[in-house]
Amino acid sequence: MSERWEKLAPGVRCRLHPTRRHGVRLDRYFVLRFTVDGQRRQEALGWASEGWTLAKAQAELARLKEAARTGQGPVTLREKRQKAQEHRIEEAERNISLADYWTAHYAPYASQEKRPETWRGEEKGYRVWLAPRFGTLPLRNIRPRDLESLRQDMREAGKSPRTIQHVFATFRAIWVHGRRWGLLDGEPPTKGVELGRIDNGRHRFLSPVQLKALLAEVERRDPNAWEFVLAAAHTGARLGELAALTWGCVDLDERTLTLVHTKTGKPRAFPMTPQLAAMLEKKPRGEPGELVFRNSKGGRWKLMPASFRKALVALGFNDGREDRREKIVFHSLRHTAASLMLAAGVDIRTIMALFGWSTMAMLARYTHPGDEAKARAVAALGVAVEAKPGRVTPFRKRVEG
Repeated sequence: MSERWEKLAPGVRCRLHPTRRHGVRLDRYFVLRFTVDGQRRQEALGWASEGWTLAKAQAELARLKEAARTGQGPVTLREKRQKAQEHRIEEAERNISLADYWTAHYAPYASQEKRPETWRGEEKGYRVWLAPRFGTLPLRNIRPRDLESLRQDMREAGKSPRTIQHVFATFRAIWVHGRRWGLLDGEPPTKGVELGRIDNGRHRFLSPVQLKALLAEVERRDPNAWEFVLAAAHTGARLGELAALTWGCVDLDERTLTLVHTKTGKPRAFPMTPQLAAMLEKKPRGEPGELVFRNSKGGRWKLMPASFRKALVALGFNDGREDRREKIVFHSLRHTAASLMLAAGVDIRTIMALFGWSTMAMLARYTHPGDEAKARAVAALGVAVEAKPGRVTPFRKRVEG
């Protein structure tokens, strides 16, 4: 059976279905024919049973001709459908859920580009707090009031202000990443949540006697951990900085080591103490790219050594301490090194350079004068107060001649 065609209007034709009806008439398939830049074009629209009518076909023909005349908008239905598909994809991306964005975009980026300890903290904060609460919501629709509700729940769950701050920092990092990709606009909603001032400074450090006892207890339990703890105590290096130290950054002749993977991203050279140099000289020297310190399984240190934690318990250093800021942890070795230097009379600028601090605020947070240093300072004040005044020469105003 040959196809039956009908011309309905200038530029609009239809093909009749041989059997199928739409209403009382045979179903009709609408087609447009028109000329653009001297070329004949034919655009298939669809069946009347799909909603097409002569009026809709004529309107579509007029839009295509106007686009061809002005150069604005799609000039073919294929181009129009492609643009519509691109628009749908763009809208889907802009309305992507937090969970989908995390999985497809942020996690692959952060797990590769961020420091391991930073990534572990972000992953935990997302998995425990952000995903259960906001995972199915479009990322762009999460508002400050939603985050404020999360903050209240975390406080009621007994989470510390610092933990809350870390979770909110993770959300902010996700938002900024999405904005950089053009999927989000404006400031992160975390800006509308008042977290308050957080005092996370630790106030305790170890005395020389306590440090000696701690090192002895750790060595008894795990010689590999002892090397790692001794190096931390004698350099004030952060756990991640020291764990990444390779033999290529150790100069036993000059007795210096260079911390490359620092928090600030700036390498930091550190002279060795005699104790640290002696310990390193006894270790088998590896290739330049090999790690200096390894755990008992031959791997890289990622967390506080278990023997360090057990030694603290055995020595009772944290007994009766409820405030986490008052507890000794691995990072306390950094406080200890800086505070003992300060108490020994090392000048402030030298300490700041050794520890990589650019502001006095960071120095004040990490250094704490010991009791002996405080006693000497108060004694000096007493001497100054009781000092007899010297001869004073009165100031006389000069008379101009």
